[in-house]
Amino acid sequence: MVSVTQNIPEFALSSQLNEIVINADEEVTFILKKNDSVILQESYTPDSQNIIRILDLFSLLESYLINEPLTNFTYEMIADSLWDNSTNFTVLLCRPIVPCSAEDFVANYFLTTLTGRDKITSFGRTETLYLTTGKLSSGGTTIPVTAECIFVNDQNQLLKSTRSLGNVADYGIRSIDVSPSRFTQSGYKLLRYTILAGARKQTFRVDQDEPESIGLKFRNSFGAVETFYFVGGDTVEPELSRSAAYFAGQYKTYHVDEQRKHTLNTGYIPESMFALADDVARATEVWLMDESGDIPITITESNTSRSDEDDGLFAFTVSYIFASRCQQRLRLLPDIFDDSFDDTYN
Repeated sequence: MVSVTQNIPEFALSSQLNEIVINADEEVTFILKKNDSVILQESYTPDSQNIIRILDLFSLLESYLINEPLTNFTYEMIADSLWDNSTNFTVLLCRPIVPCSAEDFVANYFLTTLTGRDKITSFGRTETLYLTTGKLSSGGTTIPVTAECIFVNDQNQLLKSTRSLGNVADYGIRSIDVSPSRFTQSGYKLLRYTILAGARKQTFRVDQDEPESIGLKFRNSFGAVETFYFVGGDTVEPELSRSAAYFAGQYKTYHVDEQRKHTLNTGYIPESMFALADDVARATEVWLMDESGDIPITITESNTSRSDEDDGLFAFTVSYIFASRCQQRLRLLPDIFDDSFDDTYN
């Protein structure tokens, strides 16, 4: 007699993948697949209480979820008594522990650790939100996305405006461009805006000072590419290691290895953004946003410690090196004059 007493739901967050528990009085073969590719195939013998436990499913599936954060899997259990059980299930990459079901989470939140808490942004920055319903095939419906914007003019008069951002499909992982430059009003400044998609809600507060910033793109805890901007400056510490030897009686350097460590500082940011800063520190894929294109970098150190001494504000630092063996990067001067410039007096 074989039966499954603890199973995987049809849709699950990867951090919620619990063990599979089987009651059995005989050996059971467990086969885990993605499409037609076998991930695991093992035969298990029940313990003294006729129980089989299949553990650590997240570790088995994580490498597949990194490439496809929303993926369908299948498992099959086969016993000698001709008992056969096959189940399809969908998993969304999610590294944090979430205190609700997968269905409730994706229906109520965008795929970011902010989970609706305010994010500080500014004009000139790129902001993107991602959402999903946890389905891999369309239900034939779409999700309307709107932005509720609050503007202010020179007389401190407020203006509320609702803008449509179109519709997104109800399957897969969908992205929405929510950069502040999309929301303008003649004679007014944008104070804040809230993005709504069904029950999902995310508020952005606009820093009117538009401070100089250094932007990083990173793959967040849900496998989506998110942005974070550092306004506290960039410190560069080149570290050179030289290798030298005697050649024809002369002592010469034959190799110089450089690690150019950059340290970025957020400046003080509100408590609402702590989880996002922490997500940057944990990211394994990070890019420096540059005018010539995104540059892959590797985070080597981070400091996300905080205290309550600054009224809930804290500063966060992260150190990185370029992922490329070449650590130096040239900045070319822009073309100031075109070919028609009159150089008579040169």
